Amino acid sequence: MYNRNLRKPSPNKNIFKFASKKNHHIILCESALEFDACFHLEFSPSIVTFESQPTGIEYQMNNKVHRYTPDFKVVKISGEIEYIEVKPAKIINSIEFREEFILKRNAYNNLGYKLLLISEKQIRHSVLLANLKILHRYTGSMLTDIHDSALKYIKSNNMVSISQLSLNLGLATGDCIAACAFLISNGLVKADLETEPLSKYSTLIEV
Repeated sequence: MYNRNLRKPSPNKNIFKFASKKNHHIILCESALEFDACFHLEFSPSIVTFESQPTGIEYQMNNKVHRYTPDFKVVKISGEIEYIEVKPAKIINSIEFREEFILKRNAYNNLGYKLLLISEKQIRHSVLLANLKILHRYTGSMLTDIHDSALKYIKSNNMVSISQLSLNLGLATGDCIAACAFLISNGLVKADLETEPLSKYSTLIEV
């Protein structure tokens, strides 16, 4: 096994930096697709921590030893460790890639781990990714009286739209959406992030 160092400067690579509250540090990514994948990992309730470019492995192909480093290592609530490779569709659909990926996956299976393949289509689900980026914008905010008031109102009503919350708390719609994004990002309330953009029409549900 071996490690790659993305912190070492390279004139041929653009490194993307993702600020992760979950991990309490910056996650370095080699591509925009990996960067977008971080939003899903950051807000997945089943994932405790994740890291990019974890320790790699060696595997056999065509009677030669090859080195491979997955894009991410994740630790789940269950304690299970999984490794993730993210790729655009044009690469995933190639026979050569699929044959090689099977060998990599088998190598991880032999070590007692799963190697998962996540596609660009899954990562760049337009509505969900846009909503996750909004949550990320506010996740590092400080808890304020507005957040407390919003949370109390949501809990007392079990389910409420952002527009109703805005009206009852006397908040501007934009301020209310920002406050709700903070609550959602910190797991204090829930909302449907997959089918509609976060807006005044979104429904909030107590956790």
